[in-house]
Amino acid sequence: MQLQPIDGSFAREVTGVKLWSASTEPDAKWLADAFAENPVLVFRRQALNDQDLLRFGGLFGAPQEYAETHWQSSCPEVVFVSNMRNSRGELIGGLANKELKWHTDQSYYATPVTGCFLYASMLPNVGGETAWANLYDAYDALSDSTKRLVEDAVGTFSYRARVTHGAYRDDNHDPVRLANTPDVRHRLVHINPVTGRRALYIDPNTVTGIEGMAQSQSDVLLEELLAVATDAARTYRHVWQVGDLVLWDNAVLLHRRAAFPNEHYRILKRMIIALPEDKHVVPAAVD
Repeated sequence: MQLQPIDGSFAREVTGVKLWSASTEPDAKWLADAFAENPVLVFRRQALNDQDLLRFGGLFGAPQEYAETHWQSSCPEVVFVSNMRNSRGELIGGLANKELKWHTDQSYYATPVTGCFLYASMLPNVGGETAWANLYDAYDALSDSTKRLVEDAVGTFSYRARVTHGAYRDDNHDPVRLANTPDVRHRLVHINPVTGRRALYIDPNTVTGIEGMAQSQSDVLLEELLAVATDAARTYRHVWQVGDLVLWDNAVLLHRRAAFPNEHYRILKRMIIALPEDKHVVPAAVD
């Protein structure tokens, strides 16, 4: 196996690996070490069933089930991301064909599950690309004065804000889940336990403020951080091909998805993975 840079970006393609083969398992340490230092790994031309995907996720941590159980495939830890519908007109999986703006997953939880991958089974003829923004590079690009502002800063991350306002508003949100997901406080800077690099931890749809700052000052700073993070020099845009699997680390990246025509079908499979704290940033709520 080898790591190949992709278009001069921070993403790396892993070559020389057949993920459907049991022979992958002796190489688990190599893959886990590569992922600890490279937050986006791309595997192309893979032919995988749900059990293959489950086994692959287990190479990096503990596969988890989604709160959205109605997205599940034949394996509870593998879910559909799709705009297709069944014979009753119900969506198969979730997220349909809409644009998804910059965000990170599960930041509104006290201990987010940060590993994630998507596997492409069927793709539209146009649109649907996914992009990632590197929050290690974003921290490095900050001015010294801004680094001092964020170094010990604590933000409030709100699931309520995410589903009731803005880009991710969901008028059909589950009131029980909303009641069981209170606001949490996370540090805005974390340190990778392997490399020692610092990364921002932000989510423009979920962070409602920064502790000890006036709302106006907090809003300005968060906009500055987002602009730095999503500068084209610090992003990777993936144009999907059938058989692609992209693995990424939610704790140190933002991601987004382009919209695509609803008459073009798209099916991807997705998994979240609890990553080990000795190899990855695992945010923990501040008491």
